[in-house]
Amino acid sequence: MTLRHACCFLVIIAGCTRPKPAAPPAPNVVTITATDYAFTAPDTIPAGLTTLRMINPGREPHQALVAGGAGKTFAELEAAMLKEGPLPDWLSGPAGACAVNSCDSSVVTSALTPGNYLILCFIPSLDGTPHVAKGMFRRLVVTPAPAGAAVAAEPKADVTVTLSDYAFATSVPLTAGTHTIRIENNGPQLHELTIDRLAPGKTLADWQKWLAGGMRGTPPVTSAGGFTGPDKGKVGWLTITLTPGNYLLNCYVPDAKDGKPHFLHGMVQQVTVS
Repeated sequence: MTLRHACCFLVIIAGCTRPKPAAPPAPNVVTITATDYAFTAPDTIPAGLTTLRMINPGREPHQALVAGGAGKTFAELEAAMLKEGPLPDWLSGPAGACAVNSCDSSVVTSALTPGNYLILCFIPSLDGTPHVAKGMFRRLVVTPAPAGAAVAAEPKADVTVTLSDYAFATSVPLTAGTHTIRIENNGPQLHELTIDRLAPGKTLADWQKWLAGGMRGTPPVTSAGGFTGPDKGKVGWLTITLTPGNYLLNCYVPDAKDGKPHFLHGMVQQVTVS
């Protein structure tokens, strides 16, 4: 091989060993601490794919619903969210960590857009009073992402749950272990996937009886987590660890037409995890 041929060969090899493109970053992680009855969380976070990690050191079950509206002030959000009844059409519910019990945590991932939001807990105490009525809400500002910021990679899911009016459809049966669930909202309105574990010997009928009694006293389920949202046509991800047993898949979101929770429209399902 001549010197000229050797140089050409080296140039070809150099061109074939280009560095691999950098892997996309992981979603931004935001920790929300839910106590009786307040949230600790950042005041401001950047827009983009975000993992909300809610931890509950309180004595009661808590959730962390993140809801807002494009161009809305905090006064407008509070007037719309801190009352009973149907939610306004403009409300955006991009993410929410459903309820978990004391000393547990809930992890969800979703894309957040710039704007004003409220973090809220609507879980009732044993007296039937929702925690939001006890002052459990907090303001959150989502700012535009920095210019040139890389787009985060979506979580890898092993199960897909599709939400619609008014049903749940799972791609595969839920099994014991840790799962990342992709949640797709194909319905025309906001929905949620709440996962509650039934107490031994209890059924969907026992839960319905407890609801009819005003949700007072010890419920026949324990909160295992879930994802409140996402908006219609959007997706989100829930990371959850399930143990063997019977569970309820549920949607407590008030209906856009009559204000009744979606489980009264049939959006509740009992499943067995083995």
